[in-house]
Amino acid sequence: MKVLLFLLVFVGSNLFAIEPDFQDYIFIKQSGENKIGLIQIEREHPIDESTYLYVKFALEHFKKERVSFVALNLNTPGGEVFAAVKIAQLLVKMDSEYHIPVVAFIDNWALSAGAMLAYSCRYIGITSTASMGAAEPVVATGDGGMQTASEKMISALRSEFTNLAKVYGRDPLLAEAMVDKDMLLVVRDGKIVALQDSEQIQESDQVVVLKGKLLTLNAETLLKYGIANFEAASLFSAPFFAAIPEKNIIAYTDWKIDFFAFLSHPAIASLLLIGLILGVYLEMSHPGFGLPGILAISCLSLILLSSFAVQAIHWLEVIILATGILFLLLEIFVIPGFGIVGVLGIILTLGGLFMLTLPSFEGISLNFSGWGFDILLYHLAWFSIGVIASIALICILMHYLPRRKFFLNKFVSKEDQEGFIPCVLNREHIGKFAIALSDLKPSGHISIDGEPFQALSQSKYIYKDSSVIVIGAQGAHYIVILKETEDVSRS
Repeated sequence: MKVLLFLLVFVGSNLFAIEPDFQDYIFIKQSGENKIGLIQIEREHPIDESTYLYVKFALEHFKKERVSFVALNLNTPGGEVFAAVKIAQLLVKMDSEYHIPVVAFIDNWALSAGAMLAYSCRYIGITSTASMGAAEPVVATGDGGMQTASEKMISALRSEFTNLAKVYGRDPLLAEAMVDKDMLLVVRDGKIVALQDSEQIQESDQVVVLKGKLLTLNAETLLKYGIANFEAASLFSAPFFAAIPEKNIIAYTDWKIDFFAFLSHPAIASLLLIGLILGVYLEMSHPGFGLPGILAISCLSLILLSSFAVQAIHWLEVIILATGILFLLLEIFVIPGFGIVGVLGIILTLGGLFMLTLPSFEGISLNFSGWGFDILLYHLAWFSIGVIASIALICILMHYLPRRKFFLNKFVSKEDQEGFIPCVLNREHIGKFAIALSDLKPSGHISIDGEPFQALSQSKYIYKDSSVIVIGAQGAHYIVILKETEDVSRS
C-alpha cells in the first residue's frame, strides 16, 4: 500500500511531464560524422533585428550543411516582440518544412521574447536554475519609463504563444498566462483549468497562477507541466545527446551580422542621425560640395543599410566597393586637391575588392582569437601581395613605356591643363583683385598679377573672366568672392 501511495504521489507530481523519444525526430548516424548546428542567444544582447538576421542566416547555413538538429542555447531576458515573432516562425519552419528539429536549452533565463523562442522548438531542455515566462509586452513612455502595451498587442501576442504551444503539444493555457496577467489557472483532476475568479477555486485545486500576476515557471514546474522535456547541466550532458557519436558542432558566425548589429545599436543610430542633420546644415550654409555633404550622404547610407539589412546583407561587399568608387569620383571631379574623401575612397574600394575575392566570407568572425581571424589574415596577405605587385608593375610601365595623355584629361579644360602647378600661397595676395581663368564651381583657377593659382569660390558659381577678390586661403587654394560691381547675369 505504501509503495502504491508513493507511486501515485510521484506520478501526480509529474503528471504533465513526458519523457521524450528523441529518435522519433532526430536522426543520428551510428557511424560517421553527426553535424549539429549551434545558435546562442545570450543575455548581453537583447533580442532585436540583428538577432533575427543572425538566426535567419545561421539556419540557412545549417540547411546547406545538412545538420541532424539545431541546438538553441537560451539565456536571455527578452527583447523586441516583432523580431522574436519572425525568429519563432523560422524555427518552426525549420522543423515542419525541412525536418530539422530545434532543441532549445534554457541555461538560466528564457523570459519574455525568449519564452516565445523556447515554445518554437520541438524539445526544451533546462538547467536546475532555469526560468521561463513573464512575456507581457511593454512599450516605452515619453518620460523614459515603461508601460503595458495595448490590449490589441497583448491579444495578438497571446494568440501567437497559444499557437506555438499547440504546435508541439504543450498546454496553451500556460502559454497564455505568460502573456496575460488576467489569467487564473489551477490544476483540477489532472488538467490545467482556467477560472473566472478566485471564488471558483476548490479545496482540491492546485493554484498555478492568480490574476494580476504573469506566469513564470521554474525548473521544477517546467518539467511538472510538460513544457520542458528534460533537465541536465548542459545539453550535451543529457544521456541522448551525450551518446551521439562523432559530434561536429557548427557554430555560425558572420562579420556582416556583427556589422549590422553595430549599426542597429541605439547609440550608433543616434550618432548617424546627428551626422546627417549637421552635414545637411553645413552643406546648405556653405557654397559648393565638400566634406559636410559627404558626411550627410554617408550617414544616410548607413541608416538605410541598417533599415534594409535583410536585403542589403547579400550585397554588402558590392555596396562597399561602389561607395569607394563614388568617393574616388567625387575626389577627382568635385572636391579639389586630395584629402580624406580620396583616402576613404581608396580604403573602401580596396576593402570591397578584398571581400569579393574571398571564396566565402561567411563564418569569419571578428573575434581576434578565433580560427576565422587566421583565415582572414591568410587571404589578406595574398590580397596585399596582389596589390603591391600591381603597383610595382605600374611603376615599371610608367618608367619604360612612352607617356600618353591621361584619359581624364578630356574632362579638364585646356586652360586647366597648361601650367597650373600648385604655387606657394602668399598671404600678401589676400585682399587683391584677380581674374577667373576658368569657371569656379566652386573650384577653378584665377590669375593674380599674371600668375595662376588654384581657387575656391565662397559665394556662388563664378564664370570665367569674372573679377574676384581674394579673401583668404585654404590648403593649396585661395578663397575668393565675386567683385560686387561684376555683372554675373550671363546666360
